[in-house]
Amino acid sequence: MRYTKPKLIQLIHIAKHKLGIDEDTYRMILQNETGKNSCKAMTINELMRVYDHFEQAGFKRTAKRHRSPASQKAKVKHNIALKIRALWIEMYKAGVIRDGSEDALNSFVRNVVNPILQQQDKPLVLNVQSLDYKFGSIVLERLKKWQKRTTKEVK
Repeated sequence: MRYTKPKLIQLIHIAKHKLGIDEDTYRMILQNETGKNSCKAMTINELMRVYDHFEQAGFKRTAKRHRSPASQKAKVKHNIALKIRALWIEMYKAGVIRDGSEDALNSFVRNVVNPILQQQDKPLVLNVQSLDYKFGSIVLERLKKWQKRTTKEVK
């Protein structure tokens, strides 16, 4: 992978913390790998050597995980949002939807509701939690129609 210098420094400091390396040992590793005792003074190639050393020592980089809608414990404005989430998850498990994450659901909700709200000069919706019954039912019906279309195609 290709990293920038600030990103490599950040990853090295995360690795130091995750591996539980104290400051003296950390400085010694930097000195042994590059001849310098500060990340700021290193080039990208030197930082990559230090990062590779930490990977060999057992550091594994983890990415942010996309949370499924079921894992969200947010309060909802109306219970219809829970029904929308349940249908979204069901459609994801059936293979109708490629991305079953909360972000994808929120994007779908915005694409359905915000054009209507723009015509009415009302504040836009950012996520499924902020749906009231009126707009929640619109989103729910769109999902049901989508699900019905795909089940007809399969049969």
